[in-house]
This record gives sequence, C-alpha cells and structure tokens, in this order.
Amino acid sequence: MNCNFFEKKSVWHGETEILANFPTAEKTYRLRFRAPELVSLMQPGQFVMLRLSDTNDPLLGRPLAAYQADADAGTIDVVYLAVGKMTERLSRLSAGTPLQVWGPLGNGFRLPHADHLIMIAGGIGQTPFYTLAEESLGLRTFSRKNVAARKVSLLLGAKNKNRLACLDDFRQLGVNVQIATDDGSEGVRGVATGLIASTIRESNLPEVVLACCGPRPMLLAAFDVAKSLGNIPCYVSLESPMACGLGVCFSCVVKYRDENGVADDVRTCTEGPVFDAYRLAW
Repeated sequence: MNCNFFEKKSVWHGETEILANFPTAEKTYRLRFRAPELVSLMQPGQFVMLRLSDTNDPLLGRPLAAYQADADAGTIDVVYLAVGKMTERLSRLSAGTPLQVWGPLGNGFRLPHADHLIMIAGGIGQTPFYTLAEESLGLRTFSRKNVAARKVSLLLGAKNKNRLACLDDFRQLGVNVQIATDDGSEGVRGVATGLIASTIRESNLPEVVLACCGPRPMLLAAFDVAKSLGNIPCYVSLESPMACGLGVCFSCVVKYRDENGVADDVRTCTEGPVFDAYRLAW
C-alpha cells in the first residue's frame, strides 16, 4: 500500500484495494477497503474521497461519508448510490481492484449533549450516522469525550422499500428506527421530517438534538420543524458537490453566518460538511 500524509492536517492519502463491494438495496452498494491509518484518524460525520486508479475517466474523485470504521480490522465501509459515471463504474468493480483514497476530510458532528438524538435521513443520508450512533450510545469514543444519549432515533425517508439500506445495522446498535416512504410500501406514507414531532412527543425527553443528512429541501424542512418546536438544536450534513475535498478548488462553497450574523463564503469540505442549521444562509 503506497501512502503519505498531507503536511497541513492529518489526512491520509494512498492507494489501497477493494476488499468487498456488494449491493445492499436497489442501486445501493456497500464497499469496504483497508486503510488502518485513516481509521485511526476518523471522527463521526467525516468523509473520504475515492478515485478510480489507472484511469482519467472520470478524472475527479467522489466524496462519500465514512459509514463504518473497524479499528481492529483497519477497514472503512462506504455506502453509495450508483447514480453517475463514477459510482456506476465503482459498482462494477470487484475485490482486489486498486482504489485511490484520501481522508478523513471535513469536520464531523460536534453536537451538544442530548438526552434524545434524532437523526433524520433522506435517500442515502443515513451513511454518516452509524458512527455517530455508536458514539452517542456510548459504544465508541473516537478519541474524544462524549456523554451518551439516553435514546437515539433514526428517521429515514426513501422512495420505496427497495431503496432502504443498512437498517438492521442501526437496529443492532439499539437505535430506534422509523421509516417513511413516498409510496407507503414500508413504514408510513410520507417523508421523514413528518416523523420528527411525534418522535419527540413519544419519548418525552427534555434535551433533544436533531442531526440531518439528505437532499437540501429535506434539510430545510427539518430545520423548519426544529424552529416550530421551540428552536431545537439542529445540525445538517451537506451533500455539496466537490472536486478535491481539501478546500483547494472552492467548488463546494456555501453561505454561513458568523457569531455576529454576517454571512460569508465557507467550504463544505473543510468548514463542513456539518453545519449549525441556524447559521446557514438558506
């Protein structure tokens, strides 16, 4: 395995190989690679960039949330939708194929204490939440202090039941999983944000924090619910397109307010991908 560390921050870059790559749901795949140096640096909510080796087509890498990080095996799992040239080609690769990787990238979840952490996901948005759930339930520390929540819920919205992936992983951790599908084929018919209020009401725990990942309209809808229920703390992980993941290309810029309320450009890949929803300039 060829590798090096970038000088300015703890980012590992190297060529590894695919250990496993298999479907988990409709157009959804789970890929595993070995990178023990990366695993030792990982924090919940960070991401990696993957690029196909020995080709310039596609030229750029693809940002993917680190789904699972196995410290003993030194492996990282990512879960992705095959929706474009890069991910379509990635889905056809078998074990043993070389792969370029750099990470961990970005700032992950640094949330206030919650009695009840509610994770709201749309599409493939559950992918940054597995490690967050591990940490929030007191199952892992990821080299930082964290007070475990009394309850962790995952509210997942998908097109239909065939698009639901990895839910048993969360259930095995002890996460309360609730599902909404557009066609009602699994769970309730509707969207994940429609489950927030009832989930809070049923648990009746005093300190609630929302963590959200998915399409931008869903993030905004979750934020609107947070405000309507008394300005509940709400953090969103953006899925902004990006080319480098290192803050060089400025292709993932969003408007974000400072402590004085003044909005300025920040990069999703370096200042994010997790942001306080109350400070984003929607």
